[in-house]
Amino acid sequence: MNKTVIYAAVAAIVVSSAAYVYFGQSETPLTGISPAGAGNKSEETNKGDVNAIKDTDMVHGSKDAPVTLVEYASMTCPHCAAFQKEVVPALNKDYVETGKVKLVFREFPLDAIARMASAVARCLKGDAYFSFVDLLFANQQDWIKRSASGQYTKESILEGLSQMGKQAGMPSDKVEACADDMANLALVDANWKEGQDLYKVNSTPSFFINGTSHGPMAYDDLKKVLDDLIKK
Repeated sequence: MNKTVIYAAVAAIVVSSAAYVYFGQSETPLTGISPAGAGNKSEETNKGDVNAIKDTDMVHGSKDAPVTLVEYASMTCPHCAAFQKEVVPALNKDYVETGKVKLVFREFPLDAIARMASAVARCLKGDAYFSFVDLLFANQQDWIKRSASGQYTKESILEGLSQMGKQAGMPSDKVEACADDMANLALVDANWKEGQDLYKVNSTPSFFINGTSHGPMAYDDLKKVLDDLIKK
């Protein structure tokens, strides 16, 4: 399937911003949230403390790192996948693994497909979680599947996620259980709601670096921001 067609279809799914609708019936199309993009603005956030690490946060790197990079991302977002492929490896090598930066990954699903994938990932911890996130981003065109009727359904997405889960050592029955896990879904929803309501996130990927919001950046531009903060 053409990758552009997949992402265009996913981006077109719209539902009320007040809540997620999650369909469990057979062959029922999945729906989710599709907020408008916000561009590459950079500004101070004045509400809450986006840097505060919660017990439920997925953190890569030392919690004592002087710089905190919070990423809000959707598993179906091609720009998030590009950031994961083109920037994260160097970011990890140069900053995270050297103790300079901690990366906090928070789910901001743009649709019910990403919400399901995020719930499955939540069954994994530590490095296994981040490896599975890498796997999903690297293989978006493989696990975002249509049903025989040409729709995105719970069954078709579970089929794709089960293929990814197999590579991560998760049997298909566990993948399905994790996708339906109400505690996992509640964590994902809470991150989405906090990001939207408290920090005005409305596009992915969105970043907060020591409390300042940023849109997507090339690695060289990100390095300049990080290096300036580390020198302080």
